[in-house]
Amino acid sequence: MGFVFWLLIAVHVVLCLVLVLLVLVQNDKGGGIAALAGGSSYSSQGAGAATFIQKLTRGVAFAFMLVVLAINFYVSHLTQNQQTGSELKGAFQEETGLGGIIPQEAPVEQNQGTAE
Repeated sequence: MGFVFWLLIAVHVVLCLVLVLLVLVQNDKGGGIAALAGGSSYSSQGAGAATFIQKLTRGVAFAFMLVVLAINFYVSHLTQNQQTGSELKGAFQEETGLGGIIPQEAPVEQNQGTAE
């Protein structure tokens, strides 16, 4: 796996943690981390702050889904590029030791003359 894969995994982990924290911070009817800190069920920051956190959560969730799709796309193309051919060709190459040399079938000639 290359640098791009590990970069995507690191971004994925960071987005996971940020998304969990954003969901916990949201104060939906008295829940979340705000209630653990001794806060009341009413938001002291007003409705604008709640909508900002909700928009931020949506953005992080969207980025999370894009990173998951990017990881899937990268890994699927990586595995397709690693497959060199059919299993029969691979077995032939291992047995004969010819490597990439695969014999071609000789054309079949048909006698159109009379048989002796």
